[in-house]
Amino acid sequence: MQINSILSKINSKFVVYGIGQAFNLLVPLVIAPYLIYVCNLDGFGKIGIAFSFALFLILIVDYGFDIKGIKRISESRNSPQKLQYELVTTLFTKFFLFFFSAILGFTCVYFSSYFFKEKELFIFTLTIVFAQVFNPIWFLQGIEDFFTSSILNACSKVLYVIFIYFFITDSNDYIYVNSLLGISSLVVNIGGLVYIFRKNNFHFFKPNLNLIFQILKNDFSLCISQLFLSIRQLSPLFLAGYIFGYGVAGQYKIIDQIISLYRTLSQVFLKFFYPQLCFRLNEDTKNALQYWKKYVFILFTGVVLSCLFLFFLSEEVLIFFRVELNIIKELKILFQLALIVPIAMVFSLSLEQLMFGIHNNKLYFKITLFVTIINLLTILIFSYFFNLKGIILSIFLSEILFVCLYYYGALKKIKNENQLL
Repeated sequence: MQINSILSKINSKFVVYGIGQAFNLLVPLVIAPYLIYVCNLDGFGKIGIAFSFALFLILIVDYGFDIKGIKRISESRNSPQKLQYELVTTLFTKFFLFFFSAILGFTCVYFSSYFFKEKELFIFTLTIVFAQVFNPIWFLQGIEDFFTSSILNACSKVLYVIFIYFFITDSNDYIYVNSLLGISSLVVNIGGLVYIFRKNNFHFFKPNLNLIFQILKNDFSLCISQLFLSIRQLSPLFLAGYIFGYGVAGQYKIIDQIISLYRTLSQVFLKFFYPQLCFRLNEDTKNALQYWKKYVFILFTGVVLSCLFLFFLSEEVLIFFRVELNIIKELKILFQLALIVPIAMVFSLSLEQLMFGIHNNKLYFKITLFVTIINLLTILIFSYFFNLKGIILSIFLSEILFVCLYYYGALKKIKNENQLL
């Protein structure tokens, strides 16, 4: 009876968590056809490039709090005083990091002709980065309050969709799209923090600056590795726009929507099991590995079946995105080819999770740096010979490299340790 009760509790949490995260997956698919229709592929490509610009800066603001922060909150969940300390310290740290990222952002916009010609779009996009300072989702996940995090997530995305359909009515309105996401996120995030502080009777205090700098120092390698990982993920869209123009970048953005959808789906799925995986790795690595294999198999099965479904309905998917009929035939081949990436991604992301679980951060940093450099070089070489197809092949190659290197850095290490025991 007790086991059934525990399983029922886990299942209910997963359902609530899944419903909340579904908004992250579905909203881009809902608004993409409308944005392509109103702003054209050129505008859609510009929006995507600016959004990728924001995602890179967000990693500076987050500084690994969505990984280590969740772990610290999970370990402190029975101590309100420690929870308050972790939350307030993190907010101050993220606020400090925002100023650094904003300076970097403005420098890029005003000293690079590539960014400067769309300066309004990129400057307005910084609202997304500012909103991330106040994002409480990592805290709520740490205490496993999936209901509140799901509510906040849903409210933010619904408000964003309303803003898009209400304010974006002309092709020149593309410069406001990302700022609307930033505004909707900012409003909901601040509301979520007010709720957390009132519910837990938290209060703001002036944190120890030395401790903040110590946190920045300790997590620096993790942040840098995440930045390199971001460069690898975001550079294909930037390079497509820089090499081939915004129109082709818009075409690639459609393909990237699907790749990003699967990346988000896989990360969301894996993140749900991460706290329990960390606990089991500390207790019994053999048991933890069996646990890991079970939920990775479920994820792999779901991704493969859905990719097969999209493969056979690729033309209908492109029509859904309102792609012009004269480019559907060419884009269909690229779309179908790109579906190999999410399958490889299941293994790279799940093995990456094991790397975090065994705290192999130094090797993780080296792997990320190496693969990022290889990925950038292969994109430049492959795109010269194969155009957009070369970018997709380069992304797939980088995922395979991650799988091989993570396997030796995490899975094989755990197996060897079990044999020694």
